Amino acid sequence: MPSRLKITAATLDPAFLDLPWSTPLEEWPENVLAPLPRGISRHVVRFARLSGQVVAVKEISHEVAQREYNLLRLIDKMDVPSVEPLAVVHGRTDANGEELNAALVTKHLQYSLPYRAVFSQHMRPKTAFRLIDALAVLMVRLHLLGFYWGDVSLSNTLFRRDAGAFAAYLVDAETGELHENLTPGQRNYDIDLARTNIIGELFDLQAGGRLDEDIDP
Repeated sequence: MPSRLKITAATLDPAFLDLPWSTPLEEWPENVLAPLPRGISRHVVRFARLSGQVVAVKEISHEVAQREYNLLRLIDKMDVPSVEPLAVVHGRTDANGEELNAALVTKHLQYSLPYRAVFSQHMRPKTAFRLIDALAVLMVRLHLLGFYWGDVSLSNTLFRRDAGAFAAYLVDAETGELHENLTPGQRNYDIDLARTNIIGELFDLQAGGRLDEDIDP
């Protein structure tokens, strides 16, 4: 492990040290990666194998990575459906000594798929409504706890069946804010952002021929 490398984690899995942190994330070798579907992200995100499980690694600035890590830990303690934060890795440098962005590591939610990937599959309109209902329930739970998401989208939400029911999970808290209570304006703005982002992604899938013809964005 390079001497400057620092890892913030509640518990540290020694296998973390075996991942190629001195290599930019987009250049990580195939033997480290897990080929799982990803949503659209403004940052480089990869899935990697670690101690028999899969983790999501997002390359981002140290300040933003630490903030998101702390937010995800708080949300996890509130028992809200979300991904589990594992670590922030910073102090990364490449083989030439050039500084690399930090990395936020979260545990991949087993048996889950990004909402965008689910909507890319064949489904009945009734199923589509159930999926959106599950996402709405997640937003209500977050808002009642004072959490403003700020970037709800099909790419930032995971879907999984829990005991036969549809459940949505928060996967990206980068733009999130935790308040004692949300104002009506904050809630309404979050809902407007969700509507705009979701409709936009559905139209994008439709334009690419990946949205079922029976689904109306």
